Amino acid sequence: MRRIPASFLRALEPSRSQRTCGRTAQGPRRRGTSGLLALALVTLAGLLVPAGGAAAAQAPASITNATTGLSDATSLAPVAACEPSTAFRATCLAQILGVRGTKALVHPRLRRPSSIYRFTRPRPRHGHTSTPAVAAAAAPQPGTPAYLQQAYDLAYLSQNAGAGQAIAIVDAYDDPNAESDLAAYRSEFGLPPCTSANGCFAKYDQTGGTNYPTTVDSGWELEISLDLDAVSALCPNCKIDLIEANTDGTSDLAAAQLEAGMLAPSVITDSWDVALSGREARNFPTTGDYTFPGITTVAASGDSGYPGAFTNDFPAALPGVTAAGGTTLQPDSTSGVQNVRGFTESAWSGTGSGCNLGASKPSYQTDTGCTGRSYSDVSADGDPDTGMQVYDTEDGGWVVVGGTSESSPLIAAYYAIVGSASQGPAWAYSNASLLNDPTSGSNGTCLATISYICNAGPGYDGPTGIGSISGAVVSGAPGIAGPGANGSYTQTVTSGSAELQGAVYPNGADTTYWWEYGTTSAYGQTTTPNDIGSGTAAVPVSDSLGGLSPGATYHYRLVAQNSVGTEYGYDYTFTTPASTLSSPGPSNQNPPTTTTQSPPTTTTQSPPATTGSGGSGTSGTTPVSAPGMSGVRIGAAATSATVSATIATGGAATTYTLQYGTTRSLGKAFSSSQSSQGTATARWTLRNLSPGKTYYFRVVASNAGGNSTGAVIGFRTSPVTITRAYTSGNVLDVVLRCHGSATCRVRLQGRSGTRVLLSSQAAIGGNHTSTITLRPSKTFQTLATRHRNATLLVLSTWNGWTATVSATV
Repeated sequence: MRRIPASFLRALEPSRSQRTCGRTAQGPRRRGTSGLLALALVTLAGLLVPAGGAAAAQAPASITNATTGLSDATSLAPVAACEPSTAFRATCLAQILGVRGTKALVHPRLRRPSSIYRFTRPRPRHGHTSTPAVAAAAAPQPGTPAYLQQAYDLAYLSQNAGAGQAIAIVDAYDDPNAESDLAAYRSEFGLPPCTSANGCFAKYDQTGGTNYPTTVDSGWELEISLDLDAVSALCPNCKIDLIEANTDGTSDLAAAQLEAGMLAPSVITDSWDVALSGREARNFPTTGDYTFPGITTVAASGDSGYPGAFTNDFPAALPGVTAAGGTTLQPDSTSGVQNVRGFTESAWSGTGSGCNLGASKPSYQTDTGCTGRSYSDVSADGDPDTGMQVYDTEDGGWVVVGGTSESSPLIAAYYAIVGSASQGPAWAYSNASLLNDPTSGSNGTCLATISYICNAGPGYDGPTGIGSISGAVVSGAPGIAGPGANGSYTQTVTSGSAELQGAVYPNGADTTYWWEYGTTSAYGQTTTPNDIGSGTAAVPVSDSLGGLSPGATYHYRLVAQNSVGTEYGYDYTFTTPASTLSSPGPSNQNPPTTTTQSPPTTTTQSPPATTGSGGSGTSGTTPVSAPGMSGVRIGAAATSATVSATIATGGAATTYTLQYGTTRSLGKAFSSSQSSQGTATARWTLRNLSPGKTYYFRVVASNAGGNSTGAVIGFRTSPVTITRAYTSGNVLDVVLRCHGSATCRVRLQGRSGTRVLLSSQAAIGGNHTSTITLRPSKTFQTLATRHRNATLLVLSTWNGWTATVSATV
């Protein structure tokens, strides 16, 4: 039976003060009749949704389909594993992927995992043999160790580094299955055993003993599984210490943090946070020690987007802590964006960020908009839609989990394997040029002076920090980048030849690459080795395979070698078309070219177009280039959305069109034209949309020089509408309606202009109307009652997308 997440059951059960939290030594978790009804609904859902491991209908390639077998990503929604934080209780930041409405958990389809061990010691560069030194292996599934290692150029370091490094994980409550679940995860992916018997794994209570907490909370148990698995994915050679606090109270977690410091690990990871403002935020640094000399502490930055100008997520907001931001990590085949890295990374809309004015500006930060401590510092995958495959007994085995609870342990493991575990957040800033730099995505709306705290861009920004993790910071064996936007390294194939294209990281040593290919996975043939130098960034490589047989299937892989080692890429195939010649034998006639599936077109160049410089018939001409497109943005409310883009006209009259619809096929369109040269800002407003619904759009621009077609982008309208917002004495009553069957979790902000004067959180049951009572500041009350220039904003982060509705108070 698929188990409903704890966070959903909590909404149906009595309040914390009325029930027994978790599963205690005296017996299992108690569930009321509402909980039993919910489980009955989930059982029914299991008959309607493909079960874990079941085959699904064919669907466009996507992370969702590759991981779960479900063709429609919009049918899924992440659910917070733990209850929201309070002033004295932390929340874990694990987000588990479930089926929208029913909350039935999504169980990934596991296939035979790809080996992470793709390296050998150096051998003579021209000593290639027909027998591969490393066996062929299929490309890895998203969310697996091999996939993450390739995406972040960490395959060599993960295989060879980390011995002697210890990572301490601080969480709340007990996970009695921690060691056995960890064993199941590592066995599935071919990672070395990490057990208490071999000294790799140790579990402690908050005082360093073995009197583990008596309460087992299913949300925190999932959190522990995620932390253990994420650390293992990038640092399988690291020792792991798990410290369990008695409760999720900040005093107990502070005690566990202190114990973690006394164990003297290399890194501590905290996948939890407390959202605080005012006096509680100022007092948090006095509640315990969160950093220790010679030890890096990494803390998740939060899963509710930008918290507002006066709220910060702790301990991530402390200056000495490395704040972990979350990204959306996609292969190019899913994003449709061609990238030399083979992966597209952007700011996840749910990741936290902020400007902590209660702390002095750290010396390692140079951003000028925030005069205090800016965060995040460094980032890694955190979007639940692109999350990890995690093993957790309490959730029925394999599940898909994300959140900044994923990014924090990934970054902790990264610090350990790159040898910078004792250097804290400053290290990332000193190596910024070698990190990945996500430049798109947003997690909310900030003041104009600190817009970078909410919006990703070149260089430092709040959602992704100074950059995302990358193995390029360490000289070592080469790395092989991911496949292109068509899901392979193949560009074109004819009956006798094939064009291949990929990328290789030299990682600081003179590197040579070649391709191995043949009609079996033993290959048997190689291309001529090519030297690409000793840089650090990924270098594009391309070659032609000739003399192929018509109508044959070929296996191939990219191989790279330097003085440190040799990496063997994953196995891919292509099939040559049958010859179109009427008879066999040599011929100078070339058969028609067959092109494999390509990514969405970015620019289509027409034959060179010109404009006359002296009127019709004159000889002077100016070439016209295809239009360019940048800065595509979407702002969604409940029943409307605004799309904008910057169009470079290319020196000619340009038409730009917004195509949109409720599926990726789109179907509707608005068109506008721009006759002047230079750049134009295109804006469209979509109206009469449905609350809580998924829509898709793309922008297309065209002129005489060609077309520029943007990627298809999905967005979701807010599932919440404001029925009424009014002041009554010293309180503000807000009537909110949640559309759809899923619970709506929202953040409320009271603003005057760009000033945030009120911040709170709420949850509204699906298809229900709730009145939220707030106690605003005197300033906000004055603005609302006298001047009528106070605005209430309700921000919803729903399945990874942020939408906002507002009302004048």
